Amino acid sequence: MAKKTETFLLEDVRPRLMRAAFVPTLVAVTDDPDYVDDETVLGTDDVTAAKIGGAPLLTKEAPAPKCGKCKQPLRFVLQLRRSDLPAAAQVHLAEELLQLFWCDDCQSEGGAENPWSKGALIREVALGQPLAKARGDEDDEDDEVDALSVTFIRDWREVEDWPSGQVEVLAAALEVSPKSEATREQLEALAEAMDDAELETLDGVKMAGWPRWVSEPETVKCKCKAVMSPVIQLGEEAVVVGDAGTTWILACPACGKKAYVCQQ
Repeated sequence: MAKKTETFLLEDVRPRLMRAAFVPTLVAVTDDPDYVDDETVLGTDDVTAAKIGGAPLLTKEAPAPKCGKCKQPLRFVLQLRRSDLPAAAQVHLAEELLQLFWCDDCQSEGGAENPWSKGALIREVALGQPLAKARGDEDDEDDEVDALSVTFIRDWREVEDWPSGQVEVLAAALEVSPKSEATREQLEALAEAMDDAELETLDGVKMAGWPRWVSEPETVKCKCKAVMSPVIQLGEEAVVVGDAGTTWILACPACGKKAYVCQQ
């Protein structure tokens, strides 16, 4: 007797598909009154704030980094504060600040395809350490890198998030094999029902939830061989550096090591 194909009706599988994600309010800031508008407020940068762009907190233990490939200064991209995050997300940070830097040139030349590229740096920084020495006039101007405009990351809130309509993603979410033609047809019908119900994968900046893959889903294994999970997403509408795209910071559930994936 042929094995009966499972039917995936949206009303039955919704609880299995929904994940909680945390999204923030993004506040663009400028110190130039001429650039204030409906989307940008007047203000000043804060090196200890959670943000995209601007200036990071630099200490003697965590100074301004250089690219491990071309030795040029890395561009500062992201800084998160553990104490600002929802309790469920704080477990991914061992120190108060999480920082992301990368090299525009090396990322554009294939570094973005390598989670362990030396053209990027993810590090955690403790507060209360002695600050790095400020640059003086004698410092080489070639060591400067233009800062991204400042966007503060505030007020994280919990929202519903849904997987994409890709058959492989839905199959993994429901823990079924997509190899059967009948199963694939059921998953495709489920994807259409989700589209009709406007159940989408959130773009932009978020923690947890479902990754909004630009192309095919990716699996990254830590150096300890455990499968890493995306915990922070930076959609291309949130930050545009190099060739743009969407970036995820990944965390290893076994050893806590961080890596990243960038899809363009």
